[in-house]
Amino acid sequence: MSAKELIIEGARQNNLKNFTLTLPHDKVIAITGVSGSGKSSLAFDTIFAEGQWRFIESISTYARLFLEKLDRPDVDAIQNIRPAVALEQKNPVRGSRSTVGTLTEIYDYFRLLYSKVSTPYCPACGKEIRKWDISEVVRLLTEKYMSRKALVIFHSGEQLEALKKRGYRRFLIDSKVVDIDEIGDTKVAQQEVPTTVDVVLDRLVIRDEPRLSDSLEMAWKEGNEKLKVIIMDDATNPAVMLPFTSDHVCDECGKELPEPSPLLFSFNHPVGACENCKGFGNILTYDRDLIVPDPYLSLSEGAIEPWEKPAARWWKRQFIAGAKKAGIDVKKPYRELSQDEKEMIFRGEKDFYGIHDFFEDLEGKRYKLHVRVFLSRYRKGSVCPVCQGKRLQRDALSYKISRFDIAELSDMSVSGLFAFFRDIDLSPFQKDLAREILRQIEGKLLFLHRVGLDYLTLSRQGRTLSGGEYQRVNLSTQLASYLTGTLYVLDEPTVGLHARDTERIAKIMAELSGMGNTIIVVEHDKGIIDSADWVVELGPGGGQQGGEVVFSGITRQFLQADTLTSRYMKGVDRITRAHGLGCAPTGHELVLQNARGNNLKGINLKIPLRTFTAVT
Repeated sequence: MSAKELIIEGARQNNLKNFTLTLPHDKVIAITGVSGSGKSSLAFDTIFAEGQWRFIESISTYARLFLEKLDRPDVDAIQNIRPAVALEQKNPVRGSRSTVGTLTEIYDYFRLLYSKVSTPYCPACGKEIRKWDISEVVRLLTEKYMSRKALVIFHSGEQLEALKKRGYRRFLIDSKVVDIDEIGDTKVAQQEVPTTVDVVLDRLVIRDEPRLSDSLEMAWKEGNEKLKVIIMDDATNPAVMLPFTSDHVCDECGKELPEPSPLLFSFNHPVGACENCKGFGNILTYDRDLIVPDPYLSLSEGAIEPWEKPAARWWKRQFIAGAKKAGIDVKKPYRELSQDEKEMIFRGEKDFYGIHDFFEDLEGKRYKLHVRVFLSRYRKGSVCPVCQGKRLQRDALSYKISRFDIAELSDMSVSGLFAFFRDIDLSPFQKDLAREILRQIEGKLLFLHRVGLDYLTLSRQGRTLSGGEYQRVNLSTQLASYLTGTLYVLDEPTVGLHARDTERIAKIMAELSGMGNTIIVVEHDKGIIDSADWVVELGPGGGQQGGEVVFSGITRQFLQADTLTSRYMKGVDRITRAHGLGCAPTGHELVLQNARGNNLKGINLKIPLRTFTAVT
């Protein structure tokens, strides 16, 4: 027995007929056969299940609680099996929080990037917020205000007497420089002067000399990394007050932003998520079109659909009685009522309870399952008005790179992100600081491109991906992981793919096997079977007629063998068009107008009925 081979003895899972099979490691192995022949029983229910069992047995009991429980396969023995990863042809994502960015971990690198090198902009006035240090303050003053008189000031909360003992004698009060002796008695001064004061540390002429930097450094230290410089007016220029701080504070409106951290940019954490939509990007609201589905009905005829339920009869009776007093014609079709009357129906009046009161009453009973189901019938999602669907709170969206916030960057397609990061507007220092982050992002984007998903945006919800797209997203993630000594089990990765993309997948599987991994792929596609190193065909039929190994060997030998699949591969058997079975078009059509789902660009389409139409 060689350690370079996977040996399966006595496989009897589902319809498998107790066979023994030897497969080579570090190769691409295609398992094929007619539907029901036992391909998934061998690949997933036997090989993958055993690999998972071996892994689960190696970890603690506590950790096992968080893993999916698999049934032990019905097999005598499996030798030399490796840790197994299954990439199935189905999308298990059901929630709205998962996106392509989070599935591939690219969004996690975006959060790191924005916490390191993003530029803050004031959410109120839109002005760039600068985070200062002394060297930048000195450079600004010497470049723009050379030879002008200036005051260097810091803000202090100390008592005047304590400041006097430390040698500070001049203060800025009501825009005037006042000597401490002019203020008068210390006790009186403490009553008249605010508890915090602006201390004038130095009066100087701005020149490129040590005194300027020494005074600024002293004021910076005394003011807890905050200071002000007042440029005095002269014959040609007015006075200018320049605030400097190491915090993210807007010079214009004083708006302060929190320090950027990865959590600030996470819509799955309370720190970064929009408070209104909780990070979902949309909110559920009661839809009037669902509450009043048929506006041609009158109020007495049942225009308000939820009040036609037996449990809501009282609400309708009290409304009909009160509406007459309020002057609303309950026999007039809903569509003919004025806008004020419709608002009154929803809002309620002193004579009757409105629709809003009805739903508010039910909201207090949401702990009951049937009430939650009932309420969901009349709700629909709408874009959050606070974050405009960006999922993040306002402060997080104030940090930008090349004028793009993190949500706008996530709305770009993979191909658009390639162009963005190729010409990213960062200083040499910032690029050096984020070198590893940028390398990881570009690498993961490259793998998404290679599996043919460069049209996806990172903000695309994971639950909207097709099974094939989800599998290829996982495939790109595995490529980026650079694992070795792993057993990958794939379920028809080329379903729904164009021939161009099928070739891409074949190259990627070959690359994974070249890294020292075993790839087992359940497949019917001719291109994938051709490119595989080893082919296993099960059959000869499906169900009870399947479960046997018809062929197992290298691909060249398989093409020479006489099996059902190989005959179709060689063109001996082929699919012929069944003439005369179709029906002639009737002139009726299925019409789509301005379809905009996901990446559809407002298309118009007509499909003739009673015909076999292929969409490619």
